[in-house]
Amino acid sequence: MENIDELKHHTSGEPRYKLSNANVFVSPGGFHYIDHLDPVEEFSPEIDGSALTEAEVTYIEKSLQSNPERLENQIQAVRRHTNIPEKKVLDIGCGGGLFLSRMKQEGADVLGIELSDTRAYYAKTKHGFEVVKRTIEDEYWKTHHGTFDIVTLWDVIEHVNYPQATLHSAAHMLRSGGTLLIDTPCRDAFYHRMGQFTYWLTGGLFPTFLNTMYSSKPFGHKQILSLAEMKGLLETAGLEVLELKTFHELSFPYSFYLKKLVKSEALVKILLPFVHVFFILFPIRNKMLTVGRKK
Repeated sequence: MENIDELKHHTSGEPRYKLSNANVFVSPGGFHYIDHLDPVEEFSPEIDGSALTEAEVTYIEKSLQSNPERLENQIQAVRRHTNIPEKKVLDIGCGGGLFLSRMKQEGADVLGIELSDTRAYYAKTKHGFEVVKRTIEDEYWKTHHGTFDIVTLWDVIEHVNYPQATLHSAAHMLRSGGTLLIDTPCRDAFYHRMGQFTYWLTGGLFPTFLNTMYSSKPFGHKQILSLAEMKGLLETAGLEVLELKTFHELSFPYSFYLKKLVKSEALVKILLPFVHVFFILFPIRNKMLTVGRKK
């Protein structure tokens, strides 16, 4: 397997896809990634909640955490592989903290990592658990290695600068027999493939879903992994793959994605009812769930 982190240090040549928010490069082995890194090493570990406005709270509660099916999928994935009560749980990229709040309610000892000041402050004050504003690769975590039963990365691995380093660091946090759970968009699935097809068909003029899947904005999607790449990453991190599957789930309301595609509020209102019906009839698998166990 390619060292996909090293590829980002030696990017050259023309991108395969030139999108509105990013340029996407493709390695000889097929890894898809953009040429943008977030300056996470410059972040202060102090959590500043001064920017947590009512509008931001509304966004966290009504958009970021608006899909109850997503939360239930996460809880059920954990239950399939381990018990929750009295387990020590680390959620990397905990956002507004809803998942860890449920884990806490079910008797787990929880800790969150979140680099967004407003989301970290919200999770900490709303749900009453500790949140640390440091990347999982930070030296700070070395004293915590081998202390967690469950580590999760829900819709996180596509955002990080170096996915291989992130997964290795996450695996270090697990006790022997501990469980790592990841969900993320899947490159083998319909949306990415349709985006590639429409990009090719229109000579790059209409990349459809690719524009929603990659972004060079802060903490945007930097890479979309395939099933084979994810399996290889877990195995190189010393984990036994227990579950690897695709499934249907959208992180945000349908209107969020429609606005990115058609960029017209009026057209969004017209299309929204049809989109709801479409996904009831055709629950297209767009994401993957990966579960690994530390040997």
